[in-house]
Amino acid sequence: MIAVVKADAYGHGAVAVARALEDAGASMLAVAFVDEAIALRQGGVRAAILVFAGCGPGQEQAFLEHALTPVVSGPETLEIALQAAGRGRAPWRVHLEIDTGMARLGFPPSRALAAAQRLSQAGLVVEGVMTHLATADEDAAFAGLQLDRFDTVVSDLLGHGLRPSFAHVANSAGLAFLRPGHSAVRPGLLLYGVRPRPLSPPLEVEPVMSVSARVLQVRELGTGTPVSYGGRWRARRPSRIATIGFGYADGLPRTQAASEHGFATLRGARAPIVGTVCMDFTMLDVTDLPSVVEGDYAQVLGDSPSAWDLAAWAGSNPWQVLAGIGARVPRVYA
Repeated sequence: MIAVVKADAYGHGAVAVARALEDAGASMLAVAFVDEAIALRQGGVRAAILVFAGCGPGQEQAFLEHALTPVVSGPETLEIALQAAGRGRAPWRVHLEIDTGMARLGFPPSRALAAAQRLSQAGLVVEGVMTHLATADEDAAFAGLQLDRFDTVVSDLLGHGLRPSFAHVANSAGLAFLRPGHSAVRPGLLLYGVRPRPLSPPLEVEPVMSVSARVLQVRELGTGTPVSYGGRWRARRPSRIATIGFGYADGLPRTQAASEHGFATLRGARAPIVGTVCMDFTMLDVTDLPSVVEGDYAQVLGDSPSAWDLAAWAGSNPWQVLAGIGARVPRVYA
């Protein structure tokens, strides 16, 4: 398993998560950029680290110093690897990325063999070959087409004497499409306890992250009293409104859908969001929860509401929700 801890481990805190994964037996981690990898090394992480963006100009020394594994995904990263090898400064192992349908990074299948051969001839070890599935969570047919293209490339490499130790395709949703010969997987979202939709591997998981916010104030409002910016919500009855210290700067969507359908969980019950979500604060209707007092904690993300709930309010997806939990929100690990 190549555990994906990019984007601060999807908002969970990359160093703490990476160290926990190491303790659990993960032998390889993956990030997007070299700075993320360096931060892990500085945090004491010793596992192999794969860098998706590869080695950019002037980054060769950083890859060597921190024992990082670059992905070679196009002409520039290929030339950098070859030039570094010629100077005796190249990382010894690389992974070659094939573009089978994502149209983001990677060599076209028709150029993969030539790239792999050039790397090998320069003395570099092509440790892995990879691609990325664009529709594994929603279009099985296209995912199957990508897998066919990838398997053809791997077969071509094997036929020319190139035998990468790792052939990896599957992101979280891609775990439902594992094939013989794929020797590693790259879970991201699923690793953090959130299942992709509508297609998902048949695994039961629980959210790793639970986010709570303190009730700062509870106030009594009369019928017709407006709440928050624009006064778009007005109390339809005498109401108790709780203000919590969590807003859109912390990751709660500032959308009409959040104002109309959003909620937090207080004392085991749903408390609807009322009024516009503010940068630092959000108001909840606790009229039907008379036991709520200042100092209570409202769950704003976890099992209820879930990352998928917040994604629905934001018109987004749970990847963005998790990665969007603000840096000022303290992370406490248990």
